[in-house]
Amino acid sequence: MLQIIRTIDINAPANDVWKKVAKLDDVENFIDSVTRSYYNTEQKEGVGASRTCDVKGFGKVVEEIIDWKEGETFTYTIEGMPRMVKHAQSKWLLESKSQSETTVSVTMSIETRYGALGRFMEKFALAPKLGTTLTGALRQFKEHVERSQSPAPRNIEQLHARAV
Repeated sequence: MLQIIRTIDINAPANDVWKKVAKLDDVENFIDSVTRSYYNTEQKEGVGASRTCDVKGFGKVVEEIIDWKEGETFTYTIEGMPRMVKHAQSKWLLESKSQSETTVSVTMSIETRYGALGRFMEKFALAPKLGTTLTGALRQFKEHVERSQSPAPRNIEQLHARAV
């Protein structure tokens, strides 16, 4: 089984980071490769909540929450992966480093079919691609959260000063 782990520090309180990541249909607003995301269920959080993501160059994936610990972590399965993928899931974990900084870790786990050929593909095709994709997604998420933490300008002079 292939496991890829990526971690990033975000300059925001854990509660604020959780509010962003737990809004499952918002992923299209911070990951460039996701062109659309929407709930498949009336349930919006917790075990059983599900979303569909349209991913550029890939198609649709369906993600269903299988584990949820409010404010800390959630895990979801991923359906719609290439045929060689037997099982895929992703786990997001938030850890408060201080009142204003949070560490976010994402673990992607993939099990492939086809024995030795599948393991070869895990190592030489899936791992590099998924590692790059996860790193980029976490950077985009960090920017999304930190941008929302910036205080809005109070007047036009402050807006102009920021734009320069």
